[in-house]
Parts: sequence; structure tokens; C-alpha cells
Amino acid sequence: MITIKNIAMKRIACLSTICLALAALIFTISCRDKKEKEVFEKPAAERIQQSINSLREKLKSHAPGWKLTYKPGKTETGHYQFLFRFVNDTEAEIASDFSSDDLTLKKSEYSVLYGSTTKLSFSTAGPLHKLSDSKFSPIPGSLGSGLKGDFEFLYYGENEQGDLVFRTNRTNKTFLFKKASDNSLKDLELSYPNLGKLDQKKTVYHFFSESKDGTTIKSDLNFPYNARVINIRGVTESNGKPVLDAGYLTGYGLAPEGIYLDSVKRNSGEFLKNVQLKYNENQKRFETVLSDGTLLTIGDSNAPVIPADGHKYFLDPKLTSYVLFNFGHQDLVSLSTDGFIELFGPCIRIGVDGGFILYRQLSFASASGTRKIDYAFIPGTASVLNGPVRALLIYEDKGDRLVIKRNGYREAGSAIKPANAAVFNRFMNFLTDPQGFYVENQGAVTRYPNLVFTFTSVRDPSIRFALYHVKL
Repeated sequence: MITIKNIAMKRIACLSTICLALAALIFTISCRDKKEKEVFEKPAAERIQQSINSLREKLKSHAPGWKLTYKPGKTETGHYQFLFRFVNDTEAEIASDFSSDDLTLKKSEYSVLYGSTTKLSFSTAGPLHKLSDSKFSPIPGSLGSGLKGDFEFLYYGENEQGDLVFRTNRTNKTFLFKKASDNSLKDLELSYPNLGKLDQKKTVYHFFSESKDGTTIKSDLNFPYNARVINIRGVTESNGKPVLDAGYLTGYGLAPEGIYLDSVKRNSGEFLKNVQLKYNENQKRFETVLSDGTLLTIGDSNAPVIPADGHKYFLDPKLTSYVLFNFGHQDLVSLSTDGFIELFGPCIRIGVDGGFILYRQLSFASASGTRKIDYAFIPGTASVLNGPVRALLIYEDKGDRLVIKRNGYREAGSAIKPANAAVFNRFMNFLTDPQGFYVENQGAVTRYPNLVFTFTSVRDPSIRFALYHVKL
């Protein structure tokens, strides 16, 4: 039986527990209020200004300045180096390896503002702004977005190494301002020439190789667009023939001694991260040796990694009616090299309409009957009858290349005017060079469904032109 005394004792114990809990809660609230008063003892405007002043002083405090390695696109771009020197509260000097014009320090206005947090903003157009310039939009499918860069950065304090931690204002990417040295500007100057060594313009062909124990495996390497990225495609087999696989894209950056790649895929399938390669002046290539003795290299080649056979497709009259080049098609011009433009461009001044067609086994009716002919049709007014030039050709399959020979004119009236002969023959001598061309079927690689064929000079592999393929 429960007595009245026991019930009273339980009520007293319960009340004691509640009182203790209330006391603890009051103590906690009292402590929190005290901390909040300590944190917010200064007005908001004063605290904001203190944060702004603190960042300004940190930026100015290191005389050699601050280094930034900036990769604006996660997978679409490579790396760009910057050096910032903050000379006062509103002016900075900036240098970059973005271009040869940016290697020297140039004045730029900056400001430290407060929004969601303290923000560093650069207002003067310079190399940093080039990363977000919508007029420079090399990334396919990203027209108008530039290189996805930013010139406003949100400040998030320092790390243990004394680096300043920022995030981009638009894309929220984290990066570090690291303390520069007295040699940092010189390092930019030494790094930039490696961009030219990577794509020396001496040939359109480049390779990536992996060598060990006397065995070398080569992959094709190309520069798909101008954003410091390379595409590496390995060699595989299809229907008993070597072909290039889809490959992978990797960003790269410049260093005083060479370059570095975001990643490299070994023949075993293993991916290596942040691969540093030094430039070997004697071998004219970038290279590194892995811990297992494997030599990785990037260099130039005078021929494609796998033998070219696009001319066999071109020579089959069942597959090809003609291929054409025209200056009006920017896709073709962008796939052609400057060397070709310099050769064919002058022909426009003698009345050529800016293009030409290479016909394959076209039916031609004449007084002697119908026959199949190969010829170059060059529209315009350069012929003796002020019309198009029709130069007869002979195509020869030389195994890994195509050789083209001249064979007169289709009719006397379509011959080149004597006054135009010097300019015209300079181009035709290139087209009928006895060493021929590596012809490659690139597939439908433009906005149009037509196949694109590229012709690369065997004598001078820095010269290439691209043509649309037509099958009637």
C-alpha cells in the first residue's frame, strides 16, 4: 500500500530535479548571452570595415606578392598562372602566363568589398578578365561563356601554411593565394616558352608515348581547342586494322622546367595524377621517368601515329564524287593550318573565288565521247576565258599517302591566264608535290553531316587543309 508520506517524498524529489534543470538552463543562457555580447560588442559597420582592412593589410604585407594557379573549368580547361602585387589600398600589379603580352607586371585597380563575406574584386581589364571574356570562347558548346573564369573572389581566411583561401564568386571554386618569392616573375617568363615547345607548329602530328624494357607504346596527341587541354587517343584494333580510340581530355599547365598534366592514362589502365614533365632540349620533347622505370614522353612526329588510309576512301568513286575547300566555311579554315592559308590565299587576288573542288571520276562528254576524268575545279575568273580553271589531275595510291599529278587542262579555255600563272603555279606545285599527302578521314566533325578529309603535306607536315566530302 502506497502511503501519503511516500507520495509527498516523490513529489519533493521531482521538484528538486526540475529546479536543478532550470538552474542549468538559466546558467547556459547566461553564459551564451555573455559570449554573444563579447562577439557583437562592436557595431556591424565597424566589424565589416575591420574585416576589409584586415584583408587589405594581408594582401599588401608580402612585398613579392601572391601566386595563383587558376583552373577555371573543372574539366574543360587547363591551368593559368598569375602573380599579384598589391601596392596600396586600390592598386595592384598583375602578371600572367595567359599570353606573351601579360608576362610583365601591369597596373590594375582592385577593391575589397563586403557582401555575404569579404570580397576581392578586380575592376581593370587585364589577364584575369580574359578568362571570362565572352569574345574568347574556344570551348565547344560554350559559346559566349569564355573560359568560365572569374575576377571576383570571396575571402575565407588563411590555412596553416599562411595561404589566403578564396572561392570564386560565381562558381564557388576554392583556390589559394600562395606567397610569391622574388623569383616568381622570372618563373612566369621561363614557363611561357614551354607553350610553344608543346605545339611547335612544325608538324600537325604529336604523340604521347610510354616506354619500358625496349618496348614503346605510342598514342595520338592533339589540341582540340585553345584552353590548355590536350586529347590523348590510344591505338586499338577494329576489324584487324589499327584505329584510334575515343581518348580522354586532360588539362595542362606551364612550369619553368616544362609542363604538368592533370592526369595520364597508362597502357595498363592506371590513371596518374598531376604528372610533371621536363623539357629535354636534346630530344625536343617533354619527359619524365616513373618509379618503375617507365619513360613517359610528349613530342612531335612527322607522320600520323597509325598509317593514313583516308585516300583509299577518297579514291573509291563509289564512295566519293568530290571534296571541296572554301574560305567561306570557317569549320574548314579552322582545321587548316596557317601554312596552307598562306599558299592558297594569294589565289584570290588573281580572280579565284576562295575555294576549289577535287573531282573524282566525273563523267565528261566531249566530241570524242563520254569519259571519266579527275580534275581540280577552281571557280572564278582566273582562266584565259575569264572563267573557272579546270586542271586535269592523276591520283596515285602510294600505300600510306596520296600523290597527285598534273595532266593539262580540261579544255584550252579553262587554262590559267599567263598573267596569273606565277601565283597559280605556286599553289599547284604544292598540290602536286611528288611526296604527296597523308589523307585522313576525320568523320563528321563539324556542324554539318558531311565527312571531313584532311590532307597533310608529307614534305612539310606543318601544312594541312581540310575539305568537305560529297557523295552524289
